[in-house]
Amino acid sequence: MKHLIIFIAVLSLFFGCSCNGRHSFSHEETNSVYYWKTTFSLDSTVIDFIRRHRIGRIYLRMFDVSVDNFAYGDKTVPNATLRIPYDTYCILKDSLKDVEFIPVVYVTLDALKATKGHEGRLARNVVTRVRNMCSYNDLPNVKGLQLDCDWTASTEQSFFSLCDSARLEITRNKLVWNLSSTIRLHQLARECPPVDYGVLMVYNTGDFSNPDAANSILDERDVKPYLEHLKGYPLHLDVAYPTYSWQLLFHKRRFAGILNGVDVTDTAEFKCDKTHNTYRCLEEMAYKNTIIRKGDIIRSETSTFQDIARVKTLIDKELANRQHSNILYHFDLQNFSKYSDNEIQNILSFK
Repeated sequence: MKHLIIFIAVLSLFFGCSCNGRHSFSHEETNSVYYWKTTFSLDSTVIDFIRRHRIGRIYLRMFDVSVDNFAYGDKTVPNATLRIPYDTYCILKDSLKDVEFIPVVYVTLDALKATKGHEGRLARNVVTRVRNMCSYNDLPNVKGLQLDCDWTASTEQSFFSLCDSARLEITRNKLVWNLSSTIRLHQLARECPPVDYGVLMVYNTGDFSNPDAANSILDERDVKPYLEHLKGYPLHLDVAYPTYSWQLLFHKRRFAGILNGVDVTDTAEFKCDKTHNTYRCLEEMAYKNTIIRKGDIIRSETSTFQDIARVKTLIDKELANRQHSNILYHFDLQNFSKYSDNEIQNILSFK
């Protein structure tokens, strides 16, 4: 019996499949950003922002994993793969050689469900593809892999198996990568995944399809109920805050799509509705590939510095004495222009 107990203890230490003990993981506190576009474009203005704000870590979305029902055999396929142009490749070699990169793969919930029982195969495909993309583009300072998935109670074990399998593939490929995952607010109440650390996604906190929501990107009232789980969460957490805006289209109070760039201030086309950020269309109009019908409502949502600062104060209080990095989601100079340099630094700062 004594030998059996020792054997089980050794296995537990070797595989490290639970959160217990993982909370001690720590990487250097670093100003960070997510880059969530399909083309990784760099120019002098981007480099200037990175240097000015001492951005030392970039979470770079590589591709999504989705389901193709017409595919033969394995239905899980890569989608929306990142492209890195040659001029960006040259800038990477010269100007960003000291920046740490964390490739990110977004796994859709449908893909996770489709891979149940075959998580090892998906993990092998993901790690192999990310490794090849990093090698082909000569991406410098790749320090880890992040899996992004909105797993639920019914898919939790599949996601955890995917994480375990990804770690095994990283080891088999002799890659010096850590493994992380995104953590959504509702996931804080559940067991944490078997990864080195998590990134708490403090955005999309509300239901964007709800026509009565005030701001689904970030609302202090949506965040507060989850914070009771934060202080004792047994996993190192970094925190991502939103710096983006969007417009949500509603037809007869039903969500009809996400828009960007509609001039809702044009009083010939729109009338400001009951609240300051909702606008009623006065005449049917075409916008890009969307028909906006008379009577449709557009809700313009953004993340003001004041909204972010209030939520950040609450989270900093819960994470007091727990070193963590703060992350801007996502890298877009047009959105960043809505904040002063001091406000950007305040969001990134650890208190």
